[in-house]
Parts: sequence; C-alpha cells; structure tokens
Amino acid sequence: MNTPEAALGRKAPGAMWAQGPWLHSQRWDLLCITGSSVLVVVPLVLYAVMGHSATFVNLFIAGVIGGPHMYATFFRTFLDASFWRRHRLLVGCSLGIPVLVVVGALWNFQLLITLFFFWASIHVLHQIAYILECYERKQHGYLQRWARFIDYAVVFSSLYPLASYKFIYDEFYIGETRLLYPEMLRTPIVCYAISGFFALAFLLFLGKTIREIQQRTVHYPKILLMVTTIGLAFFITSYSGHQLEIAFQGFNTWHSFQYLALTWYIHTLRQQRGELASQYIPWLSGAGASHFGYFYGINMVCTLGALCLIGGVFWLSGLTFEHSYYIVVLSFLLIHYCHDHLLFTQVDDLVR
Repeated sequence: MNTPEAALGRKAPGAMWAQGPWLHSQRWDLLCITGSSVLVVVPLVLYAVMGHSATFVNLFIAGVIGGPHMYATFFRTFLDASFWRRHRLLVGCSLGIPVLVVVGALWNFQLLITLFFFWASIHVLHQIAYILECYERKQHGYLQRWARFIDYAVVFSSLYPLASYKFIYDEFYIGETRLLYPEMLRTPIVCYAISGFFALAFLLFLGKTIREIQQRTVHYPKILLMVTTIGLAFFITSYSGHQLEIAFQGFNTWHSFQYLALTWYIHTLRQQRGELASQYIPWLSGAGASHFGYFYGINMVCTLGALCLIGGVFWLSGLTFEHSYYIVVLSFLLIHYCHDHLLFTQVDDLVR
C-alpha cells in the first residue's frame, strides 16, 4: 500500500510534520524563504554590470522565474475542482480580467501599467505577510491579532517611504511608460505621512520583539524574514530612473522563487493529506528534486506558450510589442493576483 511516508521516502515525516519554528526545516526555510533574497541582485547585475538592456532583463526574469511562478497558481485554483466548488464567484469574476486588460490597454495603457505596478507591490508584500502568519501559527498555534497588525503595518509600509519620494520628485517608468501619479499627492506631506506611519510601526515592532526576547517567546525565523524584507525594501527604493525599475524586478525575482517553493510544498502536503482528487497534481508534487523539476517544467511550458501567444498578438493586431506583451502577461498575472489574495488567507494549507 502506498502511504504518505512511502511516497516521500524516509524523510517524509520531517517534511510532512515540520517540527520547531520552521515551516519545512531549518535548511529549507533559510534557503527558499529568507536566503533566496540574494536573488534581488540578479537583475541589477544583468543591467548594471553585464550591460544588458532593461527590456532584456525584464524578459529574462519573466521567462525564467516570473512566468513559471504565475502559472503555478492555476494548479491550486483553475485545475482544482474543490477550489471551483468553494469559490465560484471569485473564479467567475476573475475570468473577466482579460477583457478589462484588453480594454485598458486600448483605452489608457498608461493607467493600466500604473494600476498593475501598484497591485504588484501589494501582492509581493501580501506574500511576505502570509509567511509571517504561518510562522505565527507555528509559534503560538493561533493568530494573535495585535501581533499580526504590527507585522502587517511594518511590512506593508516599508516599501513606500522612499518610493513615495521618488514618485513626488522623480519620473518612474515601466519600460517606456511613465507611471501616473495624482498631482494632488505631489506634496512632501504625503512622504512625511507615510514615513511617519512606517516609523511608528517599526518602533512597535521593535518593542514587541524586545518583549518577546525577554519572555523567550521570540520567533527568530519570522524576525529574520521581517528584517530582510524591510532592509531590501529600502535598498530597492533607493535607486532612481530605469535602475529603480530593475531593482523592483529584483524584488519580484525573490518573490517568485519563494512562491514556487511554497506552492510546490503546499501541493506536497495536500497530496499527503489526501486532499488532491486529480491525478496530475500528485505527479507534480512530491519530495525530491525530480518532482520539483516536473513542477517547474510544466510551468515553464506554460510560459513558453504565453510567449507564442504574445508573438501572435503582436503579429496580428498591429500593436506595439510592449502593448502586445502586457495584454497577454497582465491577462494571466492579474488573475494570479486575484486568486492569491484568497490563497494567502489559507494558513491551514501550510501549517496545522
């Protein structure tokens, strides 16, 4: 008889029932969750050191990691019958997103790109907040609301003190498109307000952490992830011009690697718990590098398919390559964002 332990091999219990403060294991968490933050320098190295264009860097990151992480979502949503049954309204509404993307691209492309960038920043930080909630569950067995509020406040505000300054005093481009910023918000007061909120949240976070250290209840993996996120948020937003776009692409690289690792692990856990009715997902989710290779490979195939679709739109529509690229990519990417805002509330999928 095939048991979960047999399916995963001798290390199955350690993978299935992660002990201590880690989501999987100390090595896995440090490598895939926090340590993978070193990937933020990859786009900057490609652009500033190796001399590649911003277009090349964006396409390379999208093809190698950004695209595969995006399509990985749909194994947990569109291709999971139980998700369809539980969230018909969300799935139905999300299917209308490609129509809105096409309308936005033809009507006001600049507004579409601006909304995409803002939503992307929220999405990346929401993933960090989700991991922090999972760590909190590992530590306390339940979610402490006040602690979650402080964690959310400091993480979500860390990206915007310097970013708001850039928007007020500089011009920020995604490709050849300048992002919109309301004139009424082009005042130092906005930057001061955002910076003040972050400073207050950070002081509360420091006080909470000191109290937890004194009480010996501090969760060091969670603190490490938070400090890493805050530091990188300020590092990324310290750049200007086209380098700021490339720096944000570095944040996306880290986010995408995290996402692929987490999604594969969640598939593995759900397979062991007998929650996957479909047969293709168990084939893609299991312990070991080979199963992750299958998982990454099928998402890479989806990415290559999207590349062909971009070429078709560009060839047949007469639109610019930039318009064709974003019509296809955002049609899938914004569905991915929509679904993930729900998936990032399902802590039980990762920690029980």
